[in-house]
Amino acid sequence: MKILFYQDLPSIESTLLTWTLCEELRLLGHYVDYYKPTIENYNGIKYDWVHGSGADSCWPALNFAREIGAKCHIHLEGVAPWRVGIDTARKHGYEAELPEEEIKKWKDYYGGWMITAFDADSCSVNGMFQQETIRASLFDGKPLPNCHLISCGVDARYVSTLPGSDPQGYMITISRLENNKKVFMIADALVILKKRGLCIPPWMVIGYGSHEQVERLVDFCLGNKIVFDLRTYCGASKWFWIKHANIMLQGLSGIPPAEGLLCDVPVLGIASPSVIELFGDAIYTVENNDTEGYADKIEWLLKNPQEASKKTAYGKTKLLNGEIFACTQQQLVEKYEAIFSGKKI
Repeated sequence: MKILFYQDLPSIESTLLTWTLCEELRLLGHYVDYYKPTIENYNGIKYDWVHGSGADSCWPALNFAREIGAKCHIHLEGVAPWRVGIDTARKHGYEAELPEEEIKKWKDYYGGWMITAFDADSCSVNGMFQQETIRASLFDGKPLPNCHLISCGVDARYVSTLPGSDPQGYMITISRLENNKKVFMIADALVILKKRGLCIPPWMVIGYGSHEQVERLVDFCLGNKIVFDLRTYCGASKWFWIKHANIMLQGLSGIPPAEGLLCDVPVLGIASPSVIELFGDAIYTVENNDTEGYADKIEWLLKNPQEASKKTAYGKTKLLNGEIFACTQQQLVEKYEAIFSGKKI
């Protein structure tokens, strides 16, 4: 099969997940290209499928596929529910709700490129919660045609190359620094633990954000005497730090908890609909905005490492056996093979 991922080359800040998905397809013997051609610089290869995702790729991918006689698959990336008026921004850490004109702007933005799914040969969405959000808020409940529910896959190959080791006594978070990711809620929970007199391990955050968000988090941690380290690792170096952590503290995030499970690190997240859909009972969760409860669970994890490791082994087994919605890139590529072969997954 010949497949074109109509994408810009990934930047060093990227998690490179689409790129590693292409690599998995190549390992299965498929011909895969990853670039943004025009008819003028088209290399003449007769692609079977053109894959598009994101605001700057969907229409060009669809139009290019039609020009060369290929089928087109559109992946609909996540929609922040509060941006389209079906959830509250305050619930996700913002100080105020979005004004109606901004909600309309976001609806126009998302709908403007996601509508390509109705003209493509197939589409995919990151789970039932996202599918219902997109349908209800952007397309008046209209069903998305030939739509497949998939999870972003976690790139697991680096883990198998790393030697096993004991935890080195720090906690880790993998996340962008944005209010809706709830990293600042984790910081608040650590302050609660310090006020209880608990000696907490250093906290490493691997991610990136605006200068304002980074400065805010650094100032908060320094002001509250939280031993804190912010890094921007990706690829193999990121996996090294995950594998040596003793617990993973996550807010609202989809992929990193699977990374923690693969590295045998207990994971604590927030029980949002999307996180529950992805992981079920494979990780520890606390209700959104329950900062005291989050602090309680961190304290329990620190004091009960053996019990926590049992839950982690259980979650890892479910992930590797395909028993939860979250998956590895190797599992995801099998789903894409099925989609491109015309099968329902």
